[in-house]
Amino acid sequence: MNMPVRRIKALIFDLDQTLVDSIERFFVVFNSTLKFFGGEPLEWSEFMRSYREDTLDQYIPSGIEKHVFWDHFLRHYDSYNVESRVIEGARETLSLLKARGFYVIVVTGRKSSRGVVEAELRKLGLLPYVDAVYTAENVDEISKGFSKRSLMERILRDYRLKAVECVFIGDYKPDMTIGADLGILTIGVLTGHETEEALKRAGADYVIKSVKELPGLLRRLGVL
Repeated sequence: MNMPVRRIKALIFDLDQTLVDSIERFFVVFNSTLKFFGGEPLEWSEFMRSYREDTLDQYIPSGIEKHVFWDHFLRHYDSYNVESRVIEGARETLSLLKARGFYVIVVTGRKSSRGVVEAELRKLGLLPYVDAVYTAENVDEISKGFSKRSLMERILRDYRLKAVECVFIGDYKPDMTIGADLGILTIGVLTGHETEEALKRAGADYVIKSVKELPGLLRRLGVL
């Protein structure tokens, strides 16, 4: 395992399926969005199979553009009272990083206000370890391929960070691609039901089972 020659200042975390398990909410909102556009809701088993295969687009009703469908989905993600759960080890990992003096930043593709997401993090006991939350509330590109590029670039500008001073941790292929394209050390987690091979093909430098394993990896890399 190669040791990165870089001084890390910030760790940027995706939210859903990286720090919190919100797959049940995803299921509810996806089915609600299907019904809104005239489609038929999926059974849980069918949904999970397609989610793992990243083929949910096939269920978007005919005549509805993908970005329109996903824009509606992302705008309503926090409109349903479906509890999220903290992924095992997330609280301890964030606490350790904050104590060591790193910036801890959360970025999400939800088209929600920052306050709404912060309220959820507070309820889950994660907010005390987070310096900032960036959402896609006013980011149009997020509905076209779930790209967080503009959000990541904004974080770099706001904190006056160079890409080589950051680590990005996420669960989804577009996250890996954006991190790699920007030159950020990019770590994939398997809690989002992607495979290790898919995440590495998309650009992940390393893949771990979950954020619980992140401190160990960072120590091996000389970051901690």
